[in-house]
Amino acid sequence: MLYVSWDPVLVGISFLVAFIASFVALDSAAKIAASTKNAALFWRIAGGATLGIGIWSMHFIGMLAMKMPMMMHYDLAITAFSLLVAIVAATLSINIAVNGNILSAKRLCLATAILSSGVVVMHYVGMAALMMDDGIDWNYGLVGLSVIIAIVASGVGLWLAFSLRLNSKGALINRMTAAVVMGIAIAAMHYTGMSAAEFVDSGHYMNGGVSELGLSIWVSAVTLTILGIMLIISMVDSQLRTTRLTENLQQLNQQLEQQARFDGLTGLANRSQIDLRLEACLQQSQITLAPFALIFMDLDRFKLVNDAWGHHVGDHLLVSVANRISACLTPKMTLARLGGDEFILLVPGASQGDIEDLAARLVESIRRPFYESGQILQVSLSAGISLYPEHGKTLQELKLRADTAMYNIKQQGRNGWAIYHPEMVQKAWEGAEFLQELTQALERDQYELWYQPKYRAGQKTIYGFEALLRWHHPAKGVLLPEVFLPTLENTGLIIPVGYWVIDQACLQLRQWADQGRHDWGLSINLSAAQFEQYDIYDTICSALARHAVPASRLTIELTESTALRNLERSIEILNDFNRLGITVSIDDFGTGYSNMLTLKNLPARELKIDKSFVRDIRDNSKNVKIVATIIDIAHSMNMNVVAEGIETQDQQQLLTSLGCGYLQGFLFARPLPAKEIPHLLAQMEQMQNHEVAHPLATGQKKQA
Repeated sequence: MLYVSWDPVLVGISFLVAFIASFVALDSAAKIAASTKNAALFWRIAGGATLGIGIWSMHFIGMLAMKMPMMMHYDLAITAFSLLVAIVAATLSINIAVNGNILSAKRLCLATAILSSGVVVMHYVGMAALMMDDGIDWNYGLVGLSVIIAIVASGVGLWLAFSLRLNSKGALINRMTAAVVMGIAIAAMHYTGMSAAEFVDSGHYMNGGVSELGLSIWVSAVTLTILGIMLIISMVDSQLRTTRLTENLQQLNQQLEQQARFDGLTGLANRSQIDLRLEACLQQSQITLAPFALIFMDLDRFKLVNDAWGHHVGDHLLVSVANRISACLTPKMTLARLGGDEFILLVPGASQGDIEDLAARLVESIRRPFYESGQILQVSLSAGISLYPEHGKTLQELKLRADTAMYNIKQQGRNGWAIYHPEMVQKAWEGAEFLQELTQALERDQYELWYQPKYRAGQKTIYGFEALLRWHHPAKGVLLPEVFLPTLENTGLIIPVGYWVIDQACLQLRQWADQGRHDWGLSINLSAAQFEQYDIYDTICSALARHAVPASRLTIELTESTALRNLERSIEILNDFNRLGITVSIDDFGTGYSNMLTLKNLPARELKIDKSFVRDIRDNSKNVKIVATIIDIAHSMNMNVVAEGIETQDQQQLLTSLGCGYLQGFLFARPLPAKEIPHLLAQMEQMQNHEVAHPLATGQKKQA
């Protein structure tokens, strides 16, 4: 057996080559996911080739590290084939491992098998490239150990490199660790396999092929060239990626800054940006004593546009509004969108006259129709103005007072502008306090039902009452519906209050029945919002059943405009009420559609003539003819007629002569609480007794 020694420097270089090749290959593989299709193909091939060349170079550098008594020669074809085996195996294993986001156990095993097989085959094919007459004696135990080392180390290296690559914080450490493990695997497998070979001293070694010197030059040149090129390419690519990442971060920062300072829809300054401008303007004005103004603006009825045409049309409208407002401004002014349809304008260094002219131009510009998405849209603008320093020394004061002025314009009918004055604060506060108190009135049991009697014409006897809502305010006393009913309807509070009215009316009918007044009926008014509730029929039925009240004693009144709004649904529900025995009454007739031909389709049994016809019926012959016609047609449709608003004897006598069967008004009695009705009955009885006892005096009084 020949004595073999090892050059420690070359052994170290061989491991270093294996480590560098493994690291470059894994680094190349890491770039695949973030690269374009063509670039990814390059990194797939380049990474595999680099690792294969590194494995092959490490092997032959290790061969050169083996010192033998004679010069060794290598077969060129077999040596080249061993290089090809290494490149193919490394490329396949890396491409299998790198596919997908997660390295599955199946792909890990397949990649490990290919890489370890390639390392083992390349090594023993390379050993076969030695040109000698006699063969090599092999220690098959060490051969098997070298194969096991190759499999285990390759699997661990691939797992470290690709299973943990999603952890970006430890990616470099994982990659270097994997390169070290793979370098150790290649070196350990090589030197274990070299230890398994025993060279006999009687062997004859052939000349030709590639000498050790030639091989060392060739291996060194190829290895240094390939690894150098790949390192340079990898470094340049990393630098380019870093540059692109820096540029992307800068662009992202600019976008974030843009989003933080400007409105994404209109491009105007947003709330944060206008606050910065306001702070700067306020500080400058405090030094120079220069005036400036704040204008709060809000589009009127913008919600209707969104509800009718959709939010995309609303967005287009907001952009157009912003453009129109901007066209009226000078460069020194700052316009911002606060959100929704609210805008704020900072006007530095302008007099009050200039501000008034600007506000008028802004309102007028928005008043003109808009054409968006094939629709002609008509909106208006309400604007409130506060001036520095007259209306405040801080931004909070100026904003609050501009908003108060705008709210005042909204209360006055919208579509205009106003400069703040102190009286507006009291109005705004009263409005907010009023709404809060109204919201809590039902819970605090502050609502009451008052009752106005309805009389049979010519008999002066009560046949029923109309329930009328009152608000017993703790400070302002009893408030009439015209004070609070519009707010109830606008806020939706009319729904729960209306349910309360239904229940209280049925309760009152029960109490009258217990007192022996089974002949009295009671009418209640249904608002449009309440009549449109899907459960209105069930609600009324439940209240009647809860208080054990016959349906025939209840009358529901609704205006003709409400009844005719959705005619098909109205007919269906009113027919249900009729079948139940409830009387349906059309209230305030003459103020809505006033179409008797349409009205005949409704299953109503009572018609109430609006008091506007009754008020001047004596002085207006036209009204007399209208009322007479209404009464005649109503009778032909089997409807009772009630005239409301009777205030004089002349009105009573005329309507009775025209055939109106029932009368209601202040002439007979004002609305009153239920507890005062017995007193009213006592007065009526006293008057009737007086007329019976003194008929002559009563007749003379009537003639007078």
